[in-house]
Amino acid sequence: MMIDDGIAKVSICLLGGFRIEGGQSRQIGLTGRRGPAIIAYLARCPRMAAPREKLADLLWGDSDGDHSRNSLRQTLSLLRRDLARAGVDIIQSGKDMIGLRADAVGVDVETFEAGLAARSPQELETALAVYGGPFLEGFHVGCNPFDDWAAAERDRLLDRALESFEKLARLVELEAGLVLADRLLAMEPAREASYRLKIELLAAGGQRDRAMRTFEACRNMLKKEFGVGVSPETQALWQSLTSPDNAAATSLNSQSASVAAAGQHPRRPSISVAGFVNLTGGRGDDYFARGLVQDIVTALSEVSDYVVLSSFQDVQKDNDGNKPAVPGGTQPRYVLGGSVQRSRDELRVNIQLADTADGHTVWAQKFDGRFENLLEFQDRIAQAVVLAVTLELQLSNWKVRDKSPPGGPEVRRLVNAALMKYFEMTRDSLPQAKDLCEQALEIDPDNVRAKRTLSVAIAVGLAFGALPAGREQSEHALQLAQAAVRAVPDDEIARVILSFALLGVGRIDEAIIECRHAISLNPNYPSARGDIAELYALSGRVNEALHEANEAIRLGAHDVIDFWRHNSMVVGLFAGGDDLRALEVARKVVRTKPGFVRGALYWAAAAAATGNSEEASRAVHHCLSQLPYLNLDNVSPGFVPRYLRDKDQARFLEMLSRAGLPRA
Repeated sequence: MMIDDGIAKVSICLLGGFRIEGGQSRQIGLTGRRGPAIIAYLARCPRMAAPREKLADLLWGDSDGDHSRNSLRQTLSLLRRDLARAGVDIIQSGKDMIGLRADAVGVDVETFEAGLAARSPQELETALAVYGGPFLEGFHVGCNPFDDWAAAERDRLLDRALESFEKLARLVELEAGLVLADRLLAMEPAREASYRLKIELLAAGGQRDRAMRTFEACRNMLKKEFGVGVSPETQALWQSLTSPDNAAATSLNSQSASVAAAGQHPRRPSISVAGFVNLTGGRGDDYFARGLVQDIVTALSEVSDYVVLSSFQDVQKDNDGNKPAVPGGTQPRYVLGGSVQRSRDELRVNIQLADTADGHTVWAQKFDGRFENLLEFQDRIAQAVVLAVTLELQLSNWKVRDKSPPGGPEVRRLVNAALMKYFEMTRDSLPQAKDLCEQALEIDPDNVRAKRTLSVAIAVGLAFGALPAGREQSEHALQLAQAAVRAVPDDEIARVILSFALLGVGRIDEAIIECRHAISLNPNYPSARGDIAELYALSGRVNEALHEANEAIRLGAHDVIDFWRHNSMVVGLFAGGDDLRALEVARKVVRTKPGFVRGALYWAAAAAATGNSEEASRAVHHCLSQLPYLNLDNVSPGFVPRYLRDKDQARFLEMLSRAGLPRA
């Protein structure tokens, strides 16, 4: 392959080792280890460039300045010679900077990470096919700064691969999912979550005996490798297989038969989209109704949280009054339907989402538009449906009914979009959630739902390091949450958000009261249980903390903020001195949410407390790679909430110091 100026484009392969290839996949041989190390490092730098001093320190850190700079010049000369023999020229250098020609190279890691944003199983599978093995596997320079950097990048990419393989296993058919579960176990044999995934898939396929054997293998592995028992979630899964009172023991075969018809994992709810009723009767309106249904089905199908079981067909009760079903005999959990009405150029669309279990309406919304802007109107409705359905099904899973008034259509759209960004929980998405809420409040300054959502977007944004830390931001989040509770006192969501805002300003006792109030309003709300678990842990009430954390995990298993509830358990385990167990659960938190630096700090502290100094160092490198300004003087309470007991706080900071977190 050639680029515009005639220079052969090369591929830099860093997954599974180091390899550089020219045209027609012809491998290019390079002299020594430091030349390839320079290419590998530059390929992962922003704009593929780095200062000369940085490269010299990275690869010759044990030499003085003159010797390291001279060694760098000699290595670059050898590197250019080797590349020139292959007919390529990808190194460019200036007085202070050295870089790669970004237009002349392709890097497999970039392709891999870009593909992980895919929504469909096929696209995700294509991205994962690029993962040929651990980052720079078997490639060591013998220089600590470079090897430490490579180890941290290796761990980060492995975590992303494991997380994505697990995600794919839950999206594909059961047999394909089992193959992926076995691959996960081969990639990291000591990963408890992979055993749990395999147990779940075997149970869903009616293979209870194999599921039990897999549980025993998991228990034996944990005992041998770490000297610990299985986690509460794995124990709960085992109990679901053995308890005669649990439906999983008696109806898994019938469940899997229904799911097999849909080719999907049973945990994801199914939605059937019915044809929309044309209330005005015009043929043109029939076309609009059909096009709208197709747009909605397409938009819903792009989201992996649920299964769209039918397309473009009416779903009605039969003559005997039975509940709706779709072709193939699979019973949908929800049915989405509605009506279309036109008066001259004005259009009105009413949409309802109904739960087939009891017939109640989960969500309904009215949309008004004009016939002259038909396609734009259809797109707006389809996106609003996806946002609303995703959020409503999340609340339904939590057994929560949102009691706050939603506001007008545009405010509702902005707040729903903000919530979707919030639930992504990344340092990029949380500021976007904040901006969307602020736009909603510009339209309706008194909207309670927008205030409540802005409060939690700010508070969690601070917890992720996505927003500049400061008392002013924390106080603003608190004021918004207090306003939301005053407006709707019996809203458990608002109470939990107020509790989190109180924690942000160090008022733990008041935060506990708000969480208790939320639990009294709704004992099944997992976020209230998870948040009070962390508050109890910080207060030194370890047994209560672990009980509530287990309840939270049970009630909200596998939803998008499950990692935070596991982190509450880590905070309690560390306070109770159960460092081995804290380390195991902290690993899970970081694998599930690598960008959650709070969890990674507990990973570092627990690793140090158990004597795993190398792992503790990797954990600190992971934290500093994301938030370089962290240090022992600002980490707590500035970033991580402070333990109330001085001995717990002192031990936490001591372990972070052992792990390598620097002073200011």
